Parts: sequence; structure tokens; C-alpha cells
Amino acid sequence: MKKKKKLKLRYDRIVLFILVLISIIGLTIYFFPKKDKKEVKLNGEEKKNYIEMILKKENSDIDESFLNWVVSNYGDNILKPLYTSLEKGKYDRSLWHEITGNSYIVLQDLYQDNYKNNPDVTVIKGKKDNVTISFAGDISLADNWEIMPYYKSRNKGVYGILSEEIVKYMIGTDLMIINSEFAFSNRGTPTPNKTYTFRANPDNVSIYKEMGIDLVTLANNHVYDYGELAFLDTLYTLDKAGIPRIGAGADIAEAKKPYYFIINGYKIAFVNASRAEKYRLTPEATATSPGIFRAYDPNPFAEEIKKAKESSDFVIALIHWGKEDTHELEEVQKETGKLYIDSGADMVVGTHAHYLQGVEFYKNKLIAYNLGDFIFSHGREESGILTWVLNFDGSSEYQFIPALQDDFKTVMLHGEDALELYRLMTSWSINGKFLSDGKIIEET
Repeated sequence: MKKKKKLKLRYDRIVLFILVLISIIGLTIYFFPKKDKKEVKLNGEEKKNYIEMILKKENSDIDESFLNWVVSNYGDNILKPLYTSLEKGKYDRSLWHEITGNSYIVLQDLYQDNYKNNPDVTVIKGKKDNVTISFAGDISLADNWEIMPYYKSRNKGVYGILSEEIVKYMIGTDLMIINSEFAFSNRGTPTPNKTYTFRANPDNVSIYKEMGIDLVTLANNHVYDYGELAFLDTLYTLDKAGIPRIGAGADIAEAKKPYYFIINGYKIAFVNASRAEKYRLTPEATATSPGIFRAYDPNPFAEEIKKAKESSDFVIALIHWGKEDTHELEEVQKETGKLYIDSGADMVVGTHAHYLQGVEFYKNKLIAYNLGDFIFSHGREESGILTWVLNFDGSSEYQFIPALQDDFKTVMLHGEDALELYRLMTSWSINGKFLSDGKIIEET
């Protein structure tokens, strides 16, 4: 019996020792977690040898000055994997982002100090697993139209025309882009022969701040509704408010110009054009006159996309097009949408139809043909926010946030109402499927 008790006591001590050891290991891991990547430190001779070996590979992406700048700013970690990839013939520009957190294009821009005092670039600092870039359709804040009287009479600010849930989502997304379809001005006269003309007091621009808007598109058929003075007031009002704009300008060079966001170490270009008027009453900008960037001939827009892609990691083409008040697509949308992808666009997003239209995947890239009205009129219309999820590794996912515009207010949909809109969006799409959680995938 004594022998059994001694064995049991010894066994208990062993178990206790093991439990204590496990606890110590656990606490050590908790308070001293392993770093994601141990910083590599090379001595002077090792660093010199790696740099010499890399430069002998004669890769056009790499010269001595740039390489030394990267090493001095991001450490020695880049050298060994860069040399190994070149030696094995597996070099890819994605390596720069993987190791430094910035793409090759962003690194080159930083090296050349291209972002300093540049009005066409916003640099968003910080590193995230993914970023969300969201798009909504047509917005009118015109005092002479249907939404603004309700904004004022309800006395709730933006919550009089948007639900708190929608506003929270818009502010929470990393970038929020909308189509601004009216003039900000107290001047001008209505364009002759136009059935609808929209103009807003410049003070209304504060509503965009309430909504968390980061960029507006102006290449549309209502931004010039009150003539040149009101159009120029619109540009000035947005600039003064610090809200970037694309698709229109004091001349064609400004109208064509992309706007860039540097986010999660990637450079993303946004470009905008319009082909939305039967009678073309909104003037196209020229070398000496203000207006919008037109795309009735798609080739100039395709050329601008191509140029933007040469200096960017991603290009988003925003286009005002399609037949109004229908979910059906025009053939020209399907043809030119693919042209814009072929020209370098990584995503095409459309507005103008007032109705939602479906999506199409082409070469693994999304064409969202029309986002419909977001805040526009009294009609009961399906709406939504399209979100592009850009993962840190450069891969993409797409999400649709279902909404409804009704009684001069846009609210988020849930439950069976959301599922029904997902089913409708799938039925309007060419090869896109909207899952029950709003995720959009290619249907094969």
C-alpha cells in the first residue's frame, strides 16, 4: 500500500510540474509574442555583396541609388529575398509590397518625392489587413429639387435623408465615392431646352462632410445645368471644402486628370467620363473652355485609363452611361466596359440610369453597370453601396450593401428584403451572383 501511495505521489508531482511548465510557456508566449518578421541585420561587407549581386542582374526596376534608398528606409530585409527571386528567375514586383508594405510604384514615387505638395494625391497612412473602397450612385442636394426640402424640414441633418446605419457605414469605409449630379452655386440661369436643371446653395457641401465623402465624380449631365459661372462655382466649392473631384474642369487637361489615393501601400487612380446625353447639352471641356470629360467616343477615355495604369497599381474607371429608368443594359455598355478593362481598368463603376443594373466579371475584374439613385427623388427605388475589398496581398473581394430609397430617405435593407434584392441583382447580372451575405462572385 505504501508503495502505491509513493507512486501516486510521484505521479501527482510530475503532473503538477508539467502543468506549471505549460503555464510558464503560455505566459511567456503571451507577454513576449514572436515578431512577425525578424529584422535582418547584415554587416557592411554582406550588404555590399548583396547589392553588387543584385545590380549585376540588370533588372530595369532596380538601380543602385533606388536600391540604397529602399535599404536605408526599410532595412536590410529586402536584399536576400530580392536577390533570391532574381537568381531563381522568379522576380515579381509584388515582392516589394510584401517586404516593405509599399508597392514598387509607391516606393518609386516616395523615392522621387512625388507626393509632396501634390493636390492630386491623398496619402492615407497605416497598414491594415484590407481596405474598403465604397461607391454609391446619383446624389442631388439641389435646393430646387425633391430631397433638400425634406432635409431641412426634418431638422435632423443628414439623418433626415439617410438612416444612421447607412451613414455609419459610409463614414466607416476607408474611401467613399459618389456621383454629384447638380451645380453648387447661387448664380447662373437654367440651360435652355433641359427638362430638369439642378442647383444647390454652396453651403450644402457640408452635407458631403456629414456623409464622409472622399471623392466625387462630376462627369454627368447635370453639373453644368446653370451654365459656366455655376459650373465654375461648383469646382471652387468642392475645392474649398477639401473634397477631391474628377471628370470635369476649367479645361480638358483638368477634366481628364485622375485623382490618386495611396492606401495600404498601393497607388489607386480614379478616372471619370460621361456618355449620358442624347442631345449633348453639357459641354465637353476643351483646351481653352470648361466642361466635362466625354466618352461618346470611348477611345480618349480608354487612353486616359491606360496612362493612369502606367503609374498606378490599380485604376478605377467611373462612367456615367446607360439608358435611364431601366435595369436593361445597352450593348455599348457591355462593349466599352470590356474596352476599359482591356485598357487597364481594374474595376468599372457606372451611374446615370436611376435604376440598379447588374454586374459582369470580365478577366476576373468587376464591371458594375449602374448603381442607380442613392439620394435623388421621391421614388421608391432599390439602391445600395458597392464595396471593393482590397486585401493586403493585392487580391480583391466585392460586397453589396442593399438599400432602399423611399419617402425621400435611403435606408439599409435586412432579412428577406435584402435577400430579395440580392436575387434581383443576380437576375439583372450577366455572370455575377449575389450571395446571401451580399458578397458578389463570378457565376461559372
